[in-house]
Amino acid sequence: MGRRSAIAAVAVGLLQLVVLLTLAFAKPSAEPHAAPIRIVAPRVVSTTLVEHANALPGKPVNAVALGTAQEARASVREGRSVAAIVVDLAAQTDTLYLASANGADLNRAVREQIDAVETSFGRKAVIRDLVPARDGDSGQRGVYLITAACILTGFGVAIAIAWRRGPVAPSLAGGTVRMVGAAGISAAVGLLVGLAGFLRYDSGFAGWWLLGTLTVLAAAATTMALESIFGVLGIGLATTLFVIEGAPLLRFTPLLLLPDPWAAIAPWLPYGSSLVAGSGQAYFGGSSIRPLLVLVVWIAVSILTLLVARRERPEAVAGHWAFAPPKSS
Repeated sequence: MGRRSAIAAVAVGLLQLVVLLTLAFAKPSAEPHAAPIRIVAPRVVSTTLVEHANALPGKPVNAVALGTAQEARASVREGRSVAAIVVDLAAQTDTLYLASANGADLNRAVREQIDAVETSFGRKAVIRDLVPARDGDSGQRGVYLITAACILTGFGVAIAIAWRRGPVAPSLAGGTVRMVGAAGISAAVGLLVGLAGFLRYDSGFAGWWLLGTLTVLAAAATTMALESIFGVLGIGLATTLFVIEGAPLLRFTPLLLLPDPWAAIAPWLPYGSSLVAGSGQAYFGGSSIRPLLVLVVWIAVSILTLLVARRERPEAVAGHWAFAPPKSS
């Protein structure tokens, strides 16, 4: 390894050390970050409540007014909001709709914010659970583990290819074979994920299969793209990326309770977007396609990176930083 390679390796190692030290001291936030809530009340009252909720210090909630209680309940059942409050001025109490499937910690944090708003107006709420958590799945632990396994599998696929054939394919045809092979393995793993998700949560097999396939392929393609630019050092950078996004989540911390900056960036990274999609598939009808589109974008950008790296750095094909001389793919 040359001097420049050694410097890059040291830089990657220092970056990983900084990340690990940061994670060691990072704790879940006591308050949510822009948790989506819905408010149903007469127009004048709802406007005041929404403005008051959105003005809370630190912006723990993102409140939006809805017209009917039915819309509010649907938003919680479908995972578009984590809570919905229906104000009944003819009664002494309002109704707060939650989903225990979101986990006790998140619900507690959101409830505290809503109670603060309600109390300031001399109101209180009774709680109704619309989406109960399954037995033994407190905080959606099963979803966390399934999606983490997919990320690790994809990362392992890329490493196995690099170990066997070198970090960079010797030809465009060879690179295509690698990507097709990674896609095939991803689809096969996706079948296992589909079966596991279906048996555990009794929800759509096809949705779980698609989620598993895209997650494994996104992790593999991202790692391969970094290898195409940095050689074997790309594996270190991929490890750093997956540690940055994955370590806080492996504590089974809800995304909305992650410490900054993870709360903002996690939904746009492979593990975070996979987790959001898995949560929706397990409990909320799999109605949101945005997290799946995030995975598709990671795959597409990674493939584009592989193509551009081949055009701009043809010398990388010589097997620089490879575990062994690249073999024909």
